[in-house]
Amino acid sequence: MYDFEKPTLTTRYYKAPHGRMVEIEMSNIDAEDVDFFEKNDIVVSIEEVGNSIIVYGCPRSDESEESEVIVFAGSRSCEETMKALRQACEKVFL
Repeated sequence: MYDFEKPTLTTRYYKAPHGRMVEIEMSNIDAEDVDFFEKNDIVVSIEEVGNSIIVYGCPRSDESEESEVIVFAGSRSCEETMKALRQACEKVFL
């Protein structure tokens, strides 16, 4: 039997209105993007700001988060937003 379960990515989710962080498992991300973030040890964070969703990618080794890459979701789907984050991280970190 085939296993069609999509891989999951643990992300940090900063909940509005106070920014309390919880870790969530996301499965609505393309497998190649999950693989990129995991292989390159990039922490993915999601934050709600007003009515906007912002995603961040930062190497786990950067405790200051100064190298953080930011992508605004806009009207993109989760898959499209995470692909855009991966592409931005590839330009900066590879």
